Amino acid sequence: MIYLIPLVLMIIGYSKYDFPKRKTKDFILWGLLYLVLVSIFGLRYKVGGDTYNYMAYFEYAPELSFWTPIDVSGFEPGFTLFSSLIKTCFDDIYVYQSIISAIMTFFLMRFIKQNTIYKYLAFLLIYVAIYIYFSTEVIRESLAVVLFLQIYPLLEKKKYFLYYPLCLLLLTIHSSAVITLFIPFFRNLKFKKQFRIYLVCTIACGLLLSIIMQKLAAFSIFQKLMRYDQHSYVGYAWVGFRFIYFSILPLFVLYVCKKYRMVCKYENIICLQILFGFGMWFVPIVFQRLINYTIIFYLVSLSCIIGTCLRNRVYLSSLSYIARKNRKVLARVILISTLLAHSSFYIHLNFYERYIPYHSIFDPVTEPLREKYVAGQD
Repeated sequence: MIYLIPLVLMIIGYSKYDFPKRKTKDFILWGLLYLVLVSIFGLRYKVGGDTYNYMAYFEYAPELSFWTPIDVSGFEPGFTLFSSLIKTCFDDIYVYQSIISAIMTFFLMRFIKQNTIYKYLAFLLIYVAIYIYFSTEVIRESLAVVLFLQIYPLLEKKKYFLYYPLCLLLLTIHSSAVITLFIPFFRNLKFKKQFRIYLVCTIACGLLLSIIMQKLAAFSIFQKLMRYDQHSYVGYAWVGFRFIYFSILPLFVLYVCKKYRMVCKYENIICLQILFGFGMWFVPIVFQRLINYTIIFYLVSLSCIIGTCLRNRVYLSSLSYIARKNRKVLARVILISTLLAHSSFYIHLNFYERYIPYHSIFDPVTEPLREKYVAGQD
């Protein structure tokens, strides 16, 4: 199966380059991984539910000379301008998909490379958790997310005069980027006693927002959200599974870091994701979309934690032998649990049918079950 090719490359990179006895160059494998991913998802043929919507949109998208900020598709003006530019230059849906895939994957890999020495392990976690979903479903939002990854260092350096204008530009790609305007307020959020207060407030706000949405269901925007909510997040079991790997697992990771005195990169963002996970119990569609802006930070941080625990070199010499041994066991448990939990996304309600079997422009087959799923979305 074609999805296994990137997975194999990541496992090779993980075993050969993430834990080297001596420093070696890996630009050939890293570059090959990039080309393989862009080829698979750029040249896909009707793979993913929202892919159908973007194919239909691009067919009728105006060329640059006819572009206007307000579009009948309802898409944000930054994205429609970007689409019209490609339409003017190429007018080919597969070039369009390839360019989007190339941009998204480039900025994602750039962020990974800059923030962890265990980059293949990080990409393995991201690939299993959200990469296919980002590449075929929430395409506009995924562009906003990977661009936010590049903007975030400005927040760390407190360059707000650059951070906020760039975040406003992200809003022209997808409206969910509004969360980036509020993230600075949680810049100093830590896994300490004050976190409990944030947790209680999140639960209260989630409950209140749920009640408000039900009361205002008569308005069209809330009717759309409620329909989307009912269709996309079916039952407490579905929300429960996602709650476990968006909140419970990260809580456990932070507990392990605190217990063994390990540095947790992006602790504030991980804490924020946990809060979003609790809010998801009450309003799944709202908080689930917000988690898209935190999940990559969490998985990259997790790769650092797991990698540090598994390396032979002892980073915390003050710990006892048993403590160091326990760290390795916990790291393996967290790694396996994370991979299993996130892969369950594709199994629930047969969601894998959106991606399997895979077809490309070289094998343009339309899947009846996928067509039926997409028809049910409309």
